[in-house]
Amino acid sequence: MRKRLLILGIMFFILSVIFSSCGKDPQNTEKIIYYLKNLSSYSCNVNILIKNDKQQINYNGKQFYDSRYGERFDLDNNRIIVYKESKIYVKDIKRGNSYNIDKNFQSLFKFSFIKEYISLLYTNEKIENSFKKVGNEEYQVINLDIPGNNKNMYKAQLYVNIKDNVPAYVIIYDSKYKKRIEIKYTDFKANVELKEDMFKIN
Repeated sequence: MRKRLLILGIMFFILSVIFSSCGKDPQNTEKIIYYLKNLSSYSCNVNILIKNDKQQINYNGKQFYDSRYGERFDLDNNRIIVYKESKIYVKDIKRGNSYNIDKNFQSLFKFSFIKEYISLLYTNEKIENSFKKVGNEEYQVINLDIPGNNKNMYKAQLYVNIKDNVPAYVIIYDSKYKKRIEIKYTDFKANVELKEDMFKIN
């Protein structure tokens, strides 16, 4: 009798492990990555928190992306930054002037765009995925290497809400794996219709 109960207990344990693992679809990681890769446009609100040994700096703004026209960042109602073709176009609203710089200039604001991490999904040789629960929400966490020699922006974790495939956070770590930048996305709208004029700086 004891032997039978022991066997039944072991079988119950094995079955519980199998069914609990089935709760997470192993293909779900690929589904979310496929969804992100196929975004043709989006808009969202952005909050950027930069941490260093001396201070914390906070930025807010709204971002727009369209695969046909480029990327636009309305930053703190002070500047409009447009990434288009080989240039970065900047309009300083307070000073009333505009200028442009080379797109290869590695700026923080460039790496606040979700589009940059979608591009890294194509170029990173190995993409590590995991699941993490934050509050009442569950996220797929995509680990990515950031190219370049910036020791303060070495690796990134993209958090995507598995309920609706919406990007929620990006956390950037330095070369010593210390958290340096936290980017939060809200009011994310996928595949929205955007006008070309939005990506022109006058």
